[in-house]
Amino acid sequence: MRFALAIARRYLRSRRHSRFLSRGSVTAIVGITIGVAVLNVTLAVMNGFHSEMRRTFVENMPMVSVITSRPEGFGDLGAVLDTIGADPDVTGLAPYIRQEAIVSARLAQGTLRHRGVVVWGVEPNLVDTVQPLSRYLQPDPALLAALDGGSVPRVILGAELANSLYAAIGDTVVVTAPRGDLDPDNLQSESVRCVVTGYFDTGMYEFDSRFLYMGLRDARAIFGFPPGGATLVGVKVRDLMRADRTARRLEEALGREFYATDWMALNANLFQWIKLEKIIMVLLLGMIILIAGFNIIGILTMMVGERRREIGILLAMGVPRNRIMGIFLLTGAWLGLVGAAVGSALGLGFVWFLQAHGIALPGDVYFVETVPAQLQWGDFWLVAGMTLVIALLAGLWPSWEASNLKPMDIIRYT
Repeated sequence: MRFALAIARRYLRSRRHSRFLSRGSVTAIVGITIGVAVLNVTLAVMNGFHSEMRRTFVENMPMVSVITSRPEGFGDLGAVLDTIGADPDVTGLAPYIRQEAIVSARLAQGTLRHRGVVVWGVEPNLVDTVQPLSRYLQPDPALLAALDGGSVPRVILGAELANSLYAAIGDTVVVTAPRGDLDPDNLQSESVRCVVTGYFDTGMYEFDSRFLYMGLRDARAIFGFPPGGATLVGVKVRDLMRADRTARRLEEALGREFYATDWMALNANLFQWIKLEKIIMVLLLGMIILIAGFNIIGILTMMVGERRREIGILLAMGVPRNRIMGIFLLTGAWLGLVGAAVGSALGLGFVWFLQAHGIALPGDVYFVETVPAQLQWGDFWLVAGMTLVIALLAGLWPSWEASNLKPMDIIRYT
């Protein structure tokens, strides 16, 4: 092993300047370095976006939603809350009314603008135990507590929804909801004037353009629910990545009339797409390392051609053929190891720079203001291991070719 390593190290150096690596060796190392660094940074940024998107989803809807098959909603809400609260993994819970409606606002010219919305009726004193709604409220987080005050219902609009309606704080909007039986020949609805008290801005267009929050008491009156009624119970759990297990336990504890779904199941298609995108990016950017691997094949093949006489002399002296093969395998592995080490160091440095300083993004386009980066050591070691495997595989053919040379023919004709 020591013999093969010494010869491999000598072959990596330039013939003219023995203290320096050959030009081909430097080229191979640079190619691997670029591929490893780019792949590490890309995976970290994708992990960061994934984490921020997951956080945004979790903070704008309950981790676990408990609903009932009864069309009138929960009958005995207190007993349901007691059963859910008895679970050891539950850290917060709150009743909600979630219904779809139409919100209308009158412009200065007298014309009306209508938007379809998702109305969330919330209990101001409990909602923050499930989702940090007040964190996104503008201009003052304290306005959440004022939702249940006053004779006129008060609402909080998503920032994009407010912009599309041209609704400012203090303006009046009309919330229209269906009532009674949905008979096509006799449609009935309930329209209620509400006052805009503030906005919320999560950065997610899907939420900011469709969500409207109001007090739970007002939502019951608009949608015809009895006092104490609700359409779902939002639950916060200790470990968001195990929310599905808590949901299954709650279903068993509550009975057949109740169904619990977690945030991962509700957004399964989105997060599956994110995982698929990550795999595609690994495959595409891994091509850079693969091309560098072909570069190693070319370098080792030329090295075998240049060192034919030396290889023949070594074979004639009795050096085993597996030792000759080991020389070029070690050469390819050394190129891959140096490239992976330097590329990993550069990638880690850039990821830490993004975490410390960041690169600004337009806040009106993305749901984050800086490029997020989250280093996952599993990805880091996967890239390094994949690089070494490619380097070793790249050295197989040239090393096998070198070990099968015939020493007498080489010495006779060179």
